[in-house]
Amino acid sequence: MAKKFISQLINMLSHYLRVHVIRFDLHQRDFNSDNKRMTIFNRRLFRRLKAAYQIKKIGYCWVREHDTANAQHYHYVLFLDGRLIQYPQKVLDMVNEVWSDMAGTSFTPKNCYYNLSRDNFDLIQAVVYRISYFAKVAGKNHRPPQTNNYSTSRIKPNVLKG
Repeated sequence: MAKKFISQLINMLSHYLRVHVIRFDLHQRDFNSDNKRMTIFNRRLFRRLKAAYQIKKIGYCWVREHDTANAQHYHYVLFLDGRLIQYPQKVLDMVNEVWSDMAGTSFTPKNCYYNLSRDNFDLIQAVVYRISYFAKVAGKNHRPPQTNNYSTSRIKPNVLKG
């Protein structure tokens, strides 16, 4: 799981010199045995992001957790083109609108974003450490066997033609 999260970040950095990383949580009232809500959320959010910023690639990772609450919640991170987006507020407003339209609530933790550049290894390492929290084992067992605990984008690395 952690390897897939890190590879999506690295793959986005292979496409863009700068990547804007945004971290947030999505909560819902009722338990769902599948993750169809996340598919719908992604489709709606990505449509808005592409219209607002004319971006081509959107990287993401999310994990499903369900421990003691009645319903599961999701930890989510977006990887976006850092030339077009340097501050998260407009994106977080879109997240909140889409998720609240789906009868959920979103939560943004402190220090929810990073502006990465390929040559800033220390900051890349800090982001990897931050999203490695997603891979923790606790809260991942309360789901049907066919339901995934996580999902990621499928951004391929940018291979320069020689």
